[in-house]
Amino acid sequence: MKHAVVAGLLIVISIVAQAATVDVTVGPGLSFTPSSVNINVGDTVRWTWAGALHTSTSNTTTGAEVWNSGLKSSGTFSHTFTNAGNWPYYCSLHSFPGGTAMNGVVRVTSAAPTLTSINPTAGPTAGGTNVTLSGSNFSAGCSATFGGTPATANNVQNATTMTATTPAHPAGVVSVAVVCPGGTSTLTNAFTFAPPPIITGMQPSSSAPGTQVTITGSGFQNGAAVLFGTAAASAVTFVDSATLLAIVPLVPAGPVTITVTNPDTQTTRFVGFVSLGPEAIPLFSGKILLLLIAAFVAIGAAALRSRV
Repeated sequence: MKHAVVAGLLIVISIVAQAATVDVTVGPGLSFTPSSVNINVGDTVRWTWAGALHTSTSNTTTGAEVWNSGLKSSGTFSHTFTNAGNWPYYCSLHSFPGGTAMNGVVRVTSAAPTLTSINPTAGPTAGGTNVTLSGSNFSAGCSATFGGTPATANNVQNATTMTATTPAHPAGVVSVAVVCPGGTSTLTNAFTFAPPPIITGMQPSSSAPGTQVTITGSGFQNGAAVLFGTAAASAVTFVDSATLLAIVPLVPAGPVTITVTNPDTQTTRFVGFVSLGPEAIPLFSGKILLLLIAAFVAIGAAALRSRV
């Protein structure tokens, strides 16, 4: 409990430290001093009257940055700014919007963003991966780049989360940047554009169901799926990006197209394998029993799904 209270206090202190209050003196003559101030989104301007009757009134009349102190000769009035932009104001007793007799302006800029993490960290070279970016000070107008190439779509959900869709990009590891009105934040070597898988050969090139075959090539990913025709391999073992081991499922005798699909959905096909068919399996051998068990499990799972 004690640690939770301390953590909460630290969060509050952090939030307060990030926001600032800027003071402007109203009067005693026809002036706001200083007449122009520069602040960040979330900061507050506090006007203090010096004895003369004036107002602090925003030029804009709609939206979040609308304020009007009313006629005052003493005391203070404050407004917290939540939108970036230039926000002019005037004294309604002695000037008007766009006038020069007694006018001022508050220039509000967005705080620089901070990008801390992304998920997922890899996707296909064709692009189209939806990536969630986490950090701070995200705002409308922020966009992401992957290796310097702009994302094809950006969506700022809140100040700490945005999503971006990866563009097409050559294979390799790239830096990811968030570009906002208040600045840019970059994560170095944060995303990998993975090349599509390629099958260059199989060993053996013909075998009976239940046999382990070695698939060689490039671009294989851990979790890749293997199909023999339309039947899933009984088991797949990821060795490395150039090697997969797969157990041939129960498929009829004859040529079979092999398909490897990576977790990022990139796919490759290989024509060059021949199934010797179930008839090549010795009756009641360990292979046939294992295949039959796998088939019954698959049938049972399908039946359960159909009941649900």
